[in-house]
Formats: sequence, C-alpha cells, structure tokens
Amino acid sequence: MKETYDLLVVGAGPAGLMAAKTAAEHGLKVALIERKENIAEIRRACSMMVVSLSGRYLGERVTLNPRNQRICFPHYGFSVAYQGPHKNFYTWQICSHKGNKIQVGGYEENLRKGDAGRASAIYSKEALLGGLLEESISLNVDVFHPYNVLGAIKEGREVKVVTREGKTFRGTFVIAADGRSSRLARSLGLNQERKFFGTAMTMGYEMVGAEIPEEFSLFQIFLNEDPLMRAWITPRTSDNEHFVMVTSINHKADYEGAFERFTKQGIFSPWFKRAEKKRRLSAVGNMFSHIIKPYKDQVVFVGDTIWCQEAEMTGAVISGWKAANAVALAIQEGKISEEGVADYLTWWKEVVLKEYDYQDMLRNVVLPYILTPEELDYLLSLFKKPLPSVFDPYETPKVVGKAMAEVMPIIARERPVIMEKLKKMGNVPLEKVFGGCIRAGFPSMNTV
Repeated sequence: MKETYDLLVVGAGPAGLMAAKTAAEHGLKVALIERKENIAEIRRACSMMVVSLSGRYLGERVTLNPRNQRICFPHYGFSVAYQGPHKNFYTWQICSHKGNKIQVGGYEENLRKGDAGRASAIYSKEALLGGLLEESISLNVDVFHPYNVLGAIKEGREVKVVTREGKTFRGTFVIAADGRSSRLARSLGLNQERKFFGTAMTMGYEMVGAEIPEEFSLFQIFLNEDPLMRAWITPRTSDNEHFVMVTSINHKADYEGAFERFTKQGIFSPWFKRAEKKRRLSAVGNMFSHIIKPYKDQVVFVGDTIWCQEAEMTGAVISGWKAANAVALAIQEGKISEEGVADYLTWWKEVVLKEYDYQDMLRNVVLPYILTPEELDYLLSLFKKPLPSVFDPYETPKVVGKAMAEVMPIIARERPVIMEKLKKMGNVPLEKVFGGCIRAGFPSMNTV
C-alpha cells in the first residue's frame, strides 16, 4: 500500500514553505514537492522587498527584528526566522525618461528618521527560504525535489498528485503553492472564470558599482521606448549592489536593447558609468484577476496561484500560514471537505477580495500604455512636492491618484488630450483598456 500524507504541499516558495512548516508544527505528516534542485536559490527576477514596514497590508503591519532574527506578523500572531541581511529604503520615486517625478515619501526626512522613516526594506529571499526549509526539515517534513507536478486528481477521500517524472504522491489535503503559472490551478479548471490582462515580462541584471543618487530608494522610470517599457532600480543587501531591470507587457519589446540604452544613454546613464553586470535574471508571468474561491477537490490554493500579479512575500507567508492552520483543524475535526477549511476561505473572501481590488494595481501598470513618454513627462512635471510615505502595491496607486486629482484642472486646461486619455483609463473596463496588451501577450493553450 502506498504511503499517504496528511498534507501535500506543492511549491517551496514562501507560501509553500510556510504552509509545510506550520502544518508540521501541528503534528501533520507533510510532504513538500518542489521542481527546483536547489530550493533556496533565486534564479528569477525578484526585487526582494518586504511589503510593508510603513503601513498595513492584508491587515498586517510587519516588523523586522534583526536582534532576534525574526520577521514578525503581530496582527496574525506569528513570526518567521530570518538570519539574513537587510537594507532599509526610504522612498519610491516614479520618474519620466527626462527626470520629472512623483516622489512617494520625502527621502532626506525619512532617512534622518532611520528605521522609523523607512518605506520598507530589502531582504535576502535565499536566506528566508533557506531558514524555512531548515525548520521544515527539523519538523520531519519529507522534501521531494526536483519534481514537476502536472496535476491533482481526487480519489475517494484522498488526492493524488502526479509528476512529469512518473512519481505519484497521495494526501488527505493538498496546498497548491506553485506560483502564477500554477499547473494545479490549470488542471482543476480554476482559471476558467478569470480575466486575462496580458503577460508581464522582466529582464535585468544584478549590478555592482552603480552610483545611484538617493541610493536607498526604489526607482520606477518610464522609458522612451516603443513599445513602452519601464525600468526599476532597487538596492540589494550587499554593499554597493543594485538590481536593475526593464519590464513590459509586450513580448516584442527589445529588452536587452532597452536595458543598454537606459544604462548607456540619456540622463540616467551617468549612474552606471562604473557599474558592472554581475548576474542576469528574468521572469515571465500572466496577469489574471483573482481566483474567487481558492479550493477544489481537497486542494487549497495559496500565494501567487490565486493573486492577480504577486502576493508579495507578506501575502504569501500569511496565506500559507492561514491555509495550513485550516487544514490542521479540518483533519483534527474529521471534516475532509470545503467546510473543513472554511476559516481560510472566509479570510480570502473578507480580507483579500473585499479589501484589495486588483484593478487599483493594474491601472498603474497600464499607465505607460495609455500615455506617450512625452505625455508622461508632462504629467510627472506637475507634482512639486513629495507625497505621503506609503509602500503597498494597492495603497500607493490610491495616494498617487488622490494627488493626480488635484492637478486635473491644470491638465484639462493645458493638455485636454491627456485629460481624455486619463478619463478613459479611469472609466473604461480594464479588459478594454488592456486590449492591445492582451493581444501582445502569449498565454499558452494550457493557460486555462
């Protein structure tokens, strides 16, 4: 007779590792299945930012405790071991290709405040994953890798997970933490009702020796490219190291060319005169609306599998923790069903779906596809003082939107064409605003 686990966790990112560790702490027999050979190694583009140390996200105000080497979630009542380095940053600067900008948070003022003034912090994702993996193994979680999971099939009161390599796993419950391109979500049909908005692509380099003014900042820069693209600059935890990347939702964009033009031409090129490329990283992900009910056939979905774009480390860890607690309670009470994990499903519905509208975030993504680079430069030139400090993919667009409303009369008077475009972005359904981006995406035939 083949071995059956209480819980199979598919995917060993922050959500999956947190789920495996938490379930094992409750005494469950857990198997963790991951496709990577080196689980803690980061091989894709990632800015590695904590969301958020300057405000609430998912009802949580995360705290970073370097003295005791913990990342703490006081609202939910747990913490995570973190023995890696971190580096504060103090503002989010949204710039045009000519240097006009919206600055979210006053850099000098926040820098003087130290930890109390930081927007957030950069951390080492490898250190976080490594610590969670070590804890999971110490709690007797069985780790299987590298295995590529193809799908899940419910058989009686068990779920069978099958892999490309021909190995089969059986469990009472499954937690699917296999990311934005989740095979489990596809195999169980959870993407069928989701709206597709395009394919986001990122390419960049970890660089040493860049001379970035206001070094401890997040920079988002609209480039003078066709199709339009953005550059991002974030610090890394190592001294004098940054991650510099270009992004687009058009696969025909010239990523390498745009990176070279950004770092070697134009007003930002002096920043990179002495910089050296260290490592190339890239990422591709489809943008969908949220999954409405993250459960089917004893499979519970967490993290990026159900979010529009990214849950962020915070959302991933919280959702993995919530789901594992719900599964432990369901098994203890013998409720091997949707009812058994109702606490997690209620949290998703009441805390995430009701409070975090993915459209708020996506309207910021589409802005450079509505306005030309010159129009963006004009728009950003109207913002004369820093906005309130906030660092949250959902709250920041609201803060920027409020400030933009104050300059709308100027735009209407001076540039009525831009005014009409902004009205379209705010009033037309996103699937129509994203029309060109959707056609430029390339979801596979297996996406849904």
